[in-house]
Amino acid sequence: MRTRCYDGKKWQYEFKYEGKRYRKKGFKTKREANSAGLDKLNELRQGYNFDSALTLKDYFRNWCETYKEPVVAPTTYRHYKFTLQHLKNHKIGNMRLTDLNRQVYQKFINDFSKNHAKETIRKTNGVIRSALNDAIYDGLINKNPTYKVNYKAGKETKKESEKYVTIYEYEALKEHFKNSDSRSGLALYIMICTGCRISGVKYMKVQHIDQIKNQIYIDEHKTDSSPRYVTIAKKDMQHIVSVIDDMIISYDGYIFKHGGVILTSNAINKALKKACIKLGITPITSHAIRHTHCSYLLAKGISIYYISKRLGHKNISITTSIYSHLLEEKFVEEDNKAVEALSEM
Repeated sequence: MRTRCYDGKKWQYEFKYEGKRYRKKGFKTKREANSAGLDKLNELRQGYNFDSALTLKDYFRNWCETYKEPVVAPTTYRHYKFTLQHLKNHKIGNMRLTDLNRQVYQKFINDFSKNHAKETIRKTNGVIRSALNDAIYDGLINKNPTYKVNYKAGKETKKESEKYVTIYEYEALKEHFKNSDSRSGLALYIMICTGCRISGVKYMKVQHIDQIKNQIYIDEHKTDSSPRYVTIAKKDMQHIVSVIDDMIISYDGYIFKHGGVILTSNAINKALKKACIKLGITPITSHAIRHTHCSYLLAKGISIYYISKRLGHKNISITTSIYSHLLEEKFVEEDNKAVEALSEM
């Protein structure tokens, strides 16, 4: 392998391997050119077979369609499509996989971070990192450019007040939807009683309601632990059954299907927003009901292990990471109890 300077400023490497010539220009120093040339030579010796024409957006699209679309819920898959759209809109999407490096990717994240909140940036970077890890396994690249990426959100994360409602507001919403005879109202009532995601209620069937055991079968099609039975209060079950009995149910048993169409998430969130305005509550999304369900149970002394199972989390570490601030509040309370108990020894 040899390196040489051209136009008095830039360096290039050049070598032959198995009868084929390899050359690349644009390095600032001889050392950079030599290092890059050695990396390329090592790649060839290790048997990597790079598709030099494959762009990041094309690879990511194929990866999503092959590995994610068949196994994740439609609501989850929307974020993959969201990420793909941003790759298409940014120049990095048209770059070849073999041309990606940490600096290029960091610039993409810097641009993306200007108009997005921290959690959105984390999720977007996470799915791209996962896709590129598979690209390494497939022999398309040998390093992941997302390694040790840094970012600072340019948009504030939602305030905690937008993610939760107070216990009083939670109870007021439950009473409001108890007096509603609409499908959206029943869907929100079930979400309040079970803490399920919006996808867990939309596709619920009559046979999922077990009045004898006071249990509702929920499957949000999110993880292997998502399908589960959730026990609710007897009076809540009686109300749910009475509302369903007065409904015209689709021949295939879907409770929230009317005119051949499943109730949309948008319709449910609109009903929730309307109720919040009527009750003088700061408008929230349906996911805030799930968060409040957790905080309500924690406040009542229910163990985090049980709550994790009830919410359908894959493992307890997910629950503790999402609700770490609530657990910290609970820790202070439990710490005082522990000190009081030990002082009695």
